[in-house]
Amino acid sequence: MFNINPKPASEDSDGKLKPPTQAEKTCAVILHLSGLSWLPIIPLQVLALIVPFLGLQFARAHSEFVEQHAVQICNFQMLMACFYVLALIATLFFKTPIFIWWVAIGASLFSVWEAAKAMNGWPAKYPAGLKLFK
Repeated sequence: MFNINPKPASEDSDGKLKPPTQAEKTCAVILHLSGLSWLPIIPLQVLALIVPFLGLQFARAHSEFVEQHAVQICNFQMLMACFYVLALIATLFFKTPIFIWWVAIGASLFSVWEAAKAMNGWPAKYPAGLKLFK
């Protein structure tokens, strides 16, 4: 699908994944917590899309752990962007912001949950996503 920054060829031939370092875990947590910007109290919802995409582009060359998390984040945040647009339309139609808050709280809860998993070194797996990035 989208592959702007291709992964370089690896020199490891054993095929085993090494455990993530603390820096990799921290980077993955920061990428996950960018999903908190869907909350309407922070008027920068576009950060929820830009930060994971930039993280994905930089992680492709440096860390398999961060790349796996960044792919999951990008796919999930693209889905949340679609829901957010639908929530904006519903807000204009019904004149109540409850739909925006549903999307924001749902995205924030899943982002915090996956950030906690990344902090422990576990792989990321959001319950839904658009599967645009691989």
